[in-house]
Amino acid sequence: MVKELRAYQVARFSLLVTAFITILFIGWIIISTTELICLNDKARVTLEHLKAIPIKPFQSFWTSFLLYIVLLGTVIIRELSSKHLNDYILFSICFSEFIICLVILYNLDFGVKYILLVPIANAVAYLPNKYKYWKMSYIALIVLCYIFLDYQILSVRIPVFSIDDYIQYHALLNRTYLFGIRNILFFIDEALFITFLVLSLQNVLNESIEIKQLNDKLAIANVQLQEYAQRAEETAKIKERNRLAREIHDTVGHYLTGISLGLAATKELLHSNPESLDSQLNRLIELAQKGLSDIRQSIRELRSDILSRHIFSEAITALAEEINSCSNKKVKIDIHGNIDSLSPSLEETIYSTIQESITNAIRHGDATVITIRIEIEGNNLQLIITDDGKGSSALNEGSGLYYMKQRILEHNGSLSINTAPNQGMVVSINIPILRGTIL
Repeated sequence: MVKELRAYQVARFSLLVTAFITILFIGWIIISTTELICLNDKARVTLEHLKAIPIKPFQSFWTSFLLYIVLLGTVIIRELSSKHLNDYILFSICFSEFIICLVILYNLDFGVKYILLVPIANAVAYLPNKYKYWKMSYIALIVLCYIFLDYQILSVRIPVFSIDDYIQYHALLNRTYLFGIRNILFFIDEALFITFLVLSLQNVLNESIEIKQLNDKLAIANVQLQEYAQRAEETAKIKERNRLAREIHDTVGHYLTGISLGLAATKELLHSNPESLDSQLNRLIELAQKGLSDIRQSIRELRSDILSRHIFSEAITALAEEINSCSNKKVKIDIHGNIDSLSPSLEETIYSTIQESITNAIRHGDATVITIRIEIEGNNLQLIITDDGKGSSALNEGSGLYYMKQRILEHNGSLSINTAPNQGMVVSINIPILRGTIL
């Protein structure tokens, strides 16, 4: 399958063809003018007038022709097998074609220096950019040769053949045509080379833009993939929680049935055998404790039922009202910002943190007033829980505080606790809300 050529490749291939035509044209001028001089018996006058003449015109022409065919062959090889050629071979081929161009230039008595534009264009196209220093050094070498291997410079010190002098031997009308064709070919060579460089630069810029667009699409796809993974994780959690809920239902039913039957038997023993009541009650207590232990083990993995039945802000308010309505403790809620659009996992973390903090403040700190402040500012969520309890000089980390830290760390958050005797406790939590956290 032939790959589609881009504009800069078309410009470079056109330069190869035009340079070949230029070589043939200069070679033809040398041969035809030499024959014209011989036919008109002007050989002696020519030798006296010119500084230098081409040596072996026919041999120089065919040598240049065959060498350029070899150069075109190297281009075809690189086009067909560039992906399979190592860097050393690519550099070797490029340097070889530079030598070929120098030989052609020498054979034609430096009359077609524009052929040096060909190895420059091929170096830009084929040499890998990871060897930028060597690539630029190689191109700089060819540019220097292009500048100094010029008839106007060389003829000052070295006797060099001039194509202009050779054209002068033709008739006036023919001279006009020959000079015009030569100038057109030289102009096309330069124009195609400049076009190739401009289009190559434009191609690099376009590829950079395409890469940036692909990176942006990849970043969006990555976010979507993370959101999908999070939803899949939440779905898996829901399935697991439903399974655990069924297990708890079965466990509660089993133990309640046993306790109910045991209490019925105890009622009968109260009249028939009061002496065995103590052992019977101990068995019931042991059964209740075992059931409570099993239920606690399962319920740790369940999301609070209140979060399933209410939006997040209402669930927190309901949590505070439960404490306020059944005790002399006071829980105050202060919310700033929209907290009802957080992800379920973050809602659960915040809810369980508030729940654990209230429990600790009442049970261990003997607090009477607990203030909960939630604020969302920019991409940051701040949760501050303050109580007026008895505080502590040394904070002992139990399982509740440990799990609280782990849940916060899962969201790349931070937790700090400040407390002192008789000065209550302040729990400060900061959690970044990353892209995809708010759904």
